[in-house]
Amino acid sequence: MVATIFSLTVMVGVGTSTMPPALAAVQRTFGVSPDVAGMLLAVFTLPGLVLTPLGGYLADRVGRRGVLVGSLLLFAGAGAAALVAERFEHLVVVRLVQGIGAASLGALNVTLISDFFDGHARVRLLGFNHSVLSIGTAVLPVISGWIAAASWRLPFALPILGVVVAAGVLMFIPPHSHHQAVSSDAPAGAQTNRGGLAVLLSISAATYAVLFGPFLNYLQERIRLLEPEGPALYERIGLMVGLMSVATTLGALGVGRLSKRFPLHLLLTVACVLYSAALVLFVAVPSYALLVIPTVLFGLAQALNQPVVQSLVARLASAERRGTVLSLNRTAALVGQTVGPLLFGAVYRSGGLEVVFIAGAALTLACAGVLWRWQH
Repeated sequence: MVATIFSLTVMVGVGTSTMPPALAAVQRTFGVSPDVAGMLLAVFTLPGLVLTPLGGYLADRVGRRGVLVGSLLLFAGAGAAALVAERFEHLVVVRLVQGIGAASLGALNVTLISDFFDGHARVRLLGFNHSVLSIGTAVLPVISGWIAAASWRLPFALPILGVVVAAGVLMFIPPHSHHQAVSSDAPAGAQTNRGGLAVLLSISAATYAVLFGPFLNYLQERIRLLEPEGPALYERIGLMVGLMSVATTLGALGVGRLSKRFPLHLLLTVACVLYSAALVLFVAVPSYALLVIPTVLFGLAQALNQPVVQSLVARLASAERRGTVLSLNRTAALVGQTVGPLLFGAVYRSGGLEVVFIAGAALTLACAGVLWRWQH
């Protein structure tokens, strides 16, 4: 069952992490510019903003298994359609359908872990799940690059693997798992703690905005400024992003052990402080080599952040509303992922590169302050 849940997490990565080599292949094949090719990312993400909470609601009402199998088969069917796509416009439609199929996967994998595990075991498995996602983020682009060299269609067809995962869901996930869920700190029928939920959702949105803003969009510019004549610029950028993923993977493996020693609210506060410190150091260190320090700190913040947020959100929701509430957390992350580049793009245009990182540090430090006040 746990392996099946982790395979759902890998499917989330299949829809996103495979895209960098695929987009390059599409640009070469159809002669489109990077901004036009980027539509293939946008049309995949946009359905999740609406359909993720809807999928969670349906999973609470009719069961996790039915929603997951239907979503995976739609995801896989769109992957098969990519094999016969002939025009760029056809590929846009394929990606839109893939996004519809994948919308519920990134929330229901966490929901299933929260259904069957609680306490430290839940935090531990959520940490492992985050490690699986980080490993996928590192490995899937390499696989995509290999197969894109054979045909530009193949990276877009990888969702066909969803058929195998759907079979695993049918075999190993109970048909009415939402009725078998472990209890939460919220009593059955109780209203979800809306104030606490609002705090946690805001932190999810803010931290994803920082990830997709200062780190993923502007770290490359910081590297360029530190070593304008440095060789192998692209490789150096990739090395730092990969180092962050490694730090996240290793850190997330230890989250369960930390949760036995420290309160989850404290761990989340520490994660926000680590984000802030890392973002300040990105503009303070004087050389490329020293960027290792803030990159590792940022990765450790990532390792703590989402497993702990997911566990706290699961605590706040009663068992019969867990799918809906955890889907809202996933939606908040998607909002941050979408808004982050736009928000920090405006900051960059008005204040420059250093202000981007300082603004991100201020935002995450404010998150730590809100958490500290909520705790007390």
